[in-house]
Amino acid sequence: MMIVPSETVILANGDFPRHPIPLGLLRGAIRIVCCDGSAAKLRAFGLEPTRIVGDLDSLDETLREKYAERIVSDTDQNTNDLSKAFRFCVKRNWRDLAILGATGGREDHTLGNLSLLADFQEKATVRLYTDTGVFTAIRKSTVFPSFPGQQVSLFSFTPGLRVYTEGLKYSVENVAFTRWWQAALNESFANEFRITFLGGPLLVFQTYQE
Repeated sequence: MMIVPSETVILANGDFPRHPIPLGLLRGAIRIVCCDGSAAKLRAFGLEPTRIVGDLDSLDETLREKYAERIVSDTDQNTNDLSKAFRFCVKRNWRDLAILGATGGREDHTLGNLSLLADFQEKATVRLYTDTGVFTAIRKSTVFPSFPGQQVSLFSFTPGLRVYTEGLKYSVENVAFTRWWQAALNESFANEFRITFLGGPLLVFQTYQE
């Protein structure tokens, strides 16, 4: 699997990454947009935020003063801080995005952040990295770089979406998924695999190659 560096990293306020791949993306980013309180975690790691976006409910007063010129306050209560940071990036035409720190903590936050990828993918190239792998939302048939033994899971946001796969251990042939678990825990046996479908979106998870 090829890890493609992104110019812009959005750092959410979940668990701070520990794995070398997301940490490498963080260090190599041209700009880092922090969701509210994640700025404190980034600073503790030794890096500085380019911007801090959110309703500021988890940013302490010291950092509010220190980064006053970098703060973008967004008090919209109909969206979470990750959505606000994404919207901020898209308005500036920063459309190659890696999301880090979006999992861990409360499970409802994690599920909410993962589901947002389907909406984000309409406007930008977005990948969400964890300490075990990467999530990508797709809206059309796609070939993914892979490696033999890579663990792969598919999650359909659209009940009844019919999916075909090539290059996975457990072949999927015109299966209509109605539950998230039905296409999880598969495995690649080649250097790439293909997912074919009409409609969507579809969420794909791939583990890292250690």
